[in-house]
Amino acid sequence: DKACDLVSSISRWLDEPLSDGSLIPTYLLSSFVRQHVKVALGGDGGDEIFAGYPMYFGHRLAKIYEKLPSLIRKSVIEPLVYSLPVSTRNLSFDYKAKRFVSASEYDLVARHHLWFGSFSLKEQELLLNRDILQHTDGDIYEIARQSLKDCDAIEEIEKTQFLDMKFYLAEDILAKVDRASMAVSLEVRAPMLDWRIQEFVAKLPLKYKLRNGSGKIILKNAMKKYLPAEILNRPKKGFGMPIARWLNGSLRDLVDDLLNPARLKRQGFFNEQFVQRLIEEHRSGKASHHKQIWTLLIFQLWFDEFLV
Repeated sequence: DKACDLVSSISRWLDEPLSDGSLIPTYLLSSFVRQHVKVALGGDGGDEIFAGYPMYFGHRLAKIYEKLPSLIRKSVIEPLVYSLPVSTRNLSFDYKAKRFVSASEYDLVARHHLWFGSFSLKEQELLLNRDILQHTDGDIYEIARQSLKDCDAIEEIEKTQFLDMKFYLAEDILAKVDRASMAVSLEVRAPMLDWRIQEFVAKLPLKYKLRNGSGKIILKNAMKKYLPAEILNRPKKGFGMPIARWLNGSLRDLVDDLLNPARLKRQGFFNEQFVQRLIEEHRSGKASHHKQIWTLLIFQLWFDEFLV
């Protein structure tokens, strides 16, 4: 199966276990582009500097949500959200709603990372074996909290933009594009990251970037005379793949092989019973644990490539 072969080959060009699912379409697109050019331009950095991610507006909604009476949140809204039918679509409504309410009780830094990440804080405690938990430093977001001391922004959304530029963009997005494109000898440049653009946009008030739930305001206004309205105003679409369905289909045997209880027990990193529960719930349709399972799968592929 092509999907299984492609996923299995990822570890050959990843020197760290990067579990961003858009690695695959980035690699496929790079392979196509490389047939025509040696250097390409990418749009990376635009969402971070122009506040294009839905999570930025989500933080405003979270501030409103946390002001609701606890009885309404805990007894009405959250049970209703958790009862939504499970969808295998990438970033489906039920997935986003459940992520929103599950992270709403945390502070800004933790909430932002939990929306982006694979495992909730409770899941992290269940996943990692006791010996590993004993060697953790407690607050896994301490580095992010410390980095905010270098940020002089007042708006919370601008603080999360700062975090995304420093961590998500630098250590995920750019790393992903570099690995996937250079795997086929394609160079990708990011003109949005020109320091002059960065400095200019960083000085702008937030209202020029995010308004009424819509991001990239000033960029869209600048492009009005060059792009049709259907392009400017269409909803943001992630660069995802049907990973949730693949895990139950073409990647099923790979999951069973790399995440089987005996293997996990030998490694000593993860609680094999918890991992099996994630897999069983995902396959039964009880929940969509595709981000968690995919993250573990990529780790195992990387582990076999570099540490065995």
